[in-house]
Amino acid sequence: MNKKFGLTIIALVVTMSAGFTNVYADPASDRAKIQQVQTQRNDLENKIGMMDHQIETIMSKISINENTITKTQKDIKENQINIAKAEDNIKEEQILFDKRMRVMYMNGSSGYIDVILGSTDIADLISRFEDIKTIIKFDQNVINDLKTKQTAINLKKVELATENTTLLSLRDDNKKKLATLTKQKSDQTVLVAQLNAEEKQYGAQLVTDEAIAARQVAEARQAVIAAEHATAVRQATAANQATIAASQVAAANQAPPTNQVEQGSTAFSSNSVLAYASTFLGVPYVWGGTSPSGFDCSGFTQYVFAHFGVNLPRVSEDQQNVGTLVSRDNLQPGDLVFFGTPAHHVGIYVGNGNMINAPHTGAVIRIQTLNNDFTYGRRVN
Repeated sequence: MNKKFGLTIIALVVTMSAGFTNVYADPASDRAKIQQVQTQRNDLENKIGMMDHQIETIMSKISINENTITKTQKDIKENQINIAKAEDNIKEEQILFDKRMRVMYMNGSSGYIDVILGSTDIADLISRFEDIKTIIKFDQNVINDLKTKQTAINLKKVELATENTTLLSLRDDNKKKLATLTKQKSDQTVLVAQLNAEEKQYGAQLVTDEAIAARQVAEARQAVIAAEHATAVRQATAANQATIAASQVAAANQAPPTNQVEQGSTAFSSNSVLAYASTFLGVPYVWGGTSPSGFDCSGFTQYVFAHFGVNLPRVSEDQQNVGTLVSRDNLQPGDLVFFGTPAHHVGIYVGNGNMINAPHTGAVIRIQTLNNDFTYGRRVN
């Protein structure tokens, strides 16, 4: 037994030193790097999904703000027209007042006292006095009306100007927030692209290293078989040599077991919802998209379930209130899976910890593992 072990070690050393002195294959390290890259990418894609949701909210606020600005500016224009009319009325009233004063002056009267002193008798005096009271009251009403209209006009001007300034400031704030989020999302998208490139690089290296390792093992096995066979030939009889040779040939020709992971395609295609959803694989993500020309996450789930007569709300945070709550352990293919509270992302569960979804801007509809911030599922069919 020790001799056989010694021959095995010698054969391995000879093979490794002869054929692979300058090559070091480390598939385990490659897999670890790929796993690390995938984790980082999933985190970034999750952040991008949340940013898409925030951008959608800000875009909605901007739309409401723009409508309010339009209405306020329309009110300002109408108020300007009303101001012009009021100013014209004020001018007309002022002209009437000035004419009356001018007539009194031209008739030789310097004021209301002269009018009273010019009376011929008591009846005329009383009559003139009552007329003057009426004129004075009218003058006072004209003056008060002018002041009231001027005050109202000034207040309305200030009110509308303040409201317009506030709305314009809000517009600037929302646009700055949108620009900041768009820049951040763009940066995250660049990082995702870099991680995708790294994953491809590590994947290619893994294929190379696995091929090298497989070749090393095969050559080492052949070396061991050859060494054992040479020893057996020298020590055994012809009959034993035949038996050993047959055993060695059988061992050499026996393929090592392979670990294949079933993808569950039969179960996948048997589910009508998933079968229909899978026809959109590769369709690009489009913010606000609700058709096969481009989907966002909730637009995709809404479109798929609508095909089967299930009317889902438009956005993910409303869709998460539909159907029956399902925990991660009880998920079944076809369940909706949500991320965040309120939900900022939604997909359709396909089994084995995977979902089909429209991930984020720059991506396409695809099947991927559930993100780290998975919250819960909802069963709607």
